[in-house]
Amino acid sequence: MDKILVAVTGPDRSGVVYSVAEALNQLKCDFVDMSQTTVADQFSSIMIVNKPSSLTNEDVKCAIVNLLQKRGCNMSVDIQDYQPGAFVHTEGEPFVITVDGANSKGLLVAFTRIFFEGKINIDNFRSIRQDSDDKEEKVLLVFEITVPYDIDRRALHKTLSDIAKERHLSLSMQHRQIFEAIHRVSVA
Repeated sequence: MDKILVAVTGPDRSGVVYSVAEALNQLKCDFVDMSQTTVADQFSSIMIVNKPSSLTNEDVKCAIVNLLQKRGCNMSVDIQDYQPGAFVHTEGEPFVITVDGANSKGLLVAFTRIFFEGKINIDNFRSIRQDSDDKEEKVLLVFEITVPYDIDRRALHKTLSDIAKERHLSLSMQHRQIFEAIHRVSVA
């Protein structure tokens, strides 16, 4: 078995994941891992898959594209050989940073520069556009980060808060366990 990376992007519609999974299953490929999200009305998925050595990457791509097209899904499909990344596990504590307010040019750069300079890993990130009655585009940024133990958390919070204040945004920084305890939804 060879390990490959399968990337599928395009207009979101029902049945995309099922179609890709079915095409892979028909080729005797084994699913390893997947991440999928929808941004606005655009679907994006990355999968790590084991494929039989007898199949080429083009064989896999054609099978997926053909099944998607048969079901009316106009998606872009990219297949690459899997290349392990230089994963560096950040020793530290997990935090959730939320930034809420008017979107502006350079907003993402302002916060991610601080993370980059502090060697703070972004474990997960989501930008959520919010509908608003006024003409300003509102956005909610949610960063799940790992803060190295040697970073002064108060200084980090102040730096991030100063950026938010300059841009008239609200900012929250909570340890992930506290964030999850506060926002946990219980089902009775």
